[in-house]
Amino acid sequence: APKPAPAPAAAPAPTPAPAPAPAAPATKQDAEDSAAERDVAGAVRAWADAWSRKDVNDYFGAYAKDFDGGKTRKAWEQDRRERILGKRSISVKVSGLKVTVNGNKAVAQFRQDYKADNLSVSSGKRLDLVRSGGNWVIVKESTGS
Repeated sequence: APKPAPAPAAAPAPTPAPAPAPAAPATKQDAEDSAAERDVAGAVRAWADAWSRKDVNDYFGAYAKDFDGGKTRKAWEQDRRERILGKRSISVKVSGLKVTVNGNKAVAQFRQDYKADNLSVSSGKRLDLVRSGGNWVIVKESTGS
């Protein structure tokens, strides 16, 4: 069998640029922000989980003491307690969660799928949170489309 012709000698290849480093946080602040984003996401999921379990103590604990529910804290808690405990079952699912952190403040935006007894509602949700005593708590809550 004929032998293949040897390949012509090539000029040395230019030295490739160094491979980009993995996407590590550029600064200590970036690392703190990404850790804070994870903490906020965890707080949002814990809030939804407490609501789904009808655990009103954990649910209320997700809110800042000065959360404005449109009435006094005591009246708001009483109203929420009746609405939560009055349901046979509740399911709150969070999807498409986007968290933005700015210092000790954060905004969580997501799709909320709420099911309770015969009601099923899917809506956009925004929670404004603040860091308080090492925990992220809800200071404002709004529902969109």
